[in-house]
Amino acid sequence: MNTKVQDNFKSYKKSPTVPLNVSDQRLLEASQQFQKKQGKGTVDVWWLFDDGGLTLLIPYLLTNKKRWKDCKIRVFIGGKINRIDHDRRAMATLLSKFRIDFSDITVLGDINTKPKKEHLSAFEEMIEPYRLKEDDMEQEAAERLKNSEPWRITDNELELYRAKTNRQIRLNELLKEHSSTANLIVMSLPLARKGAVSSALYMAWLEALSKDLPPILLVRGNHQSVLTFYS
Repeated sequence: MNTKVQDNFKSYKKSPTVPLNVSDQRLLEASQQFQKKQGKGTVDVWWLFDDGGLTLLIPYLLTNKKRWKDCKIRVFIGGKINRIDHDRRAMATLLSKFRIDFSDITVLGDINTKPKKEHLSAFEEMIEPYRLKEDDMEQEAAERLKNSEPWRITDNELELYRAKTNRQIRLNELLKEHSSTANLIVMSLPLARKGAVSSALYMAWLEALSKDLPPILLVRGNHQSVLTFYS
């Protein structure tokens, strides 16, 4: 939080009649959102990868706390159209073994559908200032710019990770469809290997994924199991 916003908050606390601008008001509300009892609502878990169970464990522990005890856990997983019932039963069995209470399981059979054109266009517009566009430059000039600003998105990189880009945009569409009213969304964090994906493209993925949604917690375990059960 910058100094100006902090000063505005201090003034507001001393004199509640001091008006805040829209941005400051949103920051103030966001900072206080989890300080109150959540009431009846949902914590939506989007478990897209088996990371050892951390993405499931955190919501379970959270809903055992007083402020979150009235929230139900809903679980969303990827699947295939012709196996939705099978995948739902398998997930229900797994959650029962882990003794995790849940209110609903949704299997997303259309998770790999291509996103809408307008959302693809919005993503292209967002990343435009961060692109290198080496195909429009002399090779030597492109190399100098790439070395001095390694965070820039190259044309080759953008094409290489096109499918992963589309996935984040498509997930945002599904999140808006299914979880727009959730108190909290807990979701698997997209994986990007250091040196393989530029920082600008990775941050663009996170922005595309979480845009216009309730609070979202992105989690990535290290594949070591954090959930145990007795057979």
